[in-house]
Amino acid sequence: MLDLILQSIDLDALRTARQLSEAVIVLLGLAISYIAYRAYRQNRSRPMLYIAVGFVLVLFVPGVLAVTLYLLLNVPAPVVNSISQFSEVAGLGLILYGLWAPRRD
Repeated sequence: MLDLILQSIDLDALRTARQLSEAVIVLLGLAISYIAYRAYRQNRSRPMLYIAVGFVLVLFVPGVLAVTLYLLLNVPAPVVNSISQFSEVAGLGLILYGLWAPRRD
């Protein structure tokens, strides 16, 4: 039963849907980062700056890296995934630090 379902999936349509979802993630990441940066500028809260940069690294940078490295420069997918994962880990660390750091205003 599972084999029949897997054989009926159109891989081209699935690839297109995946690329569109990646574009939506990049745009949402950019929007969230911009809002967090505006909050930093308004309040001068350094933790909010860490959160804004963290969201850029988690949601925006991996998508841009994937398009640039994989699609344009033909870098192997495992290398692109490793670089993207490093960006995501660094971004999550910054978000955690921004949420955990005491305010020193």
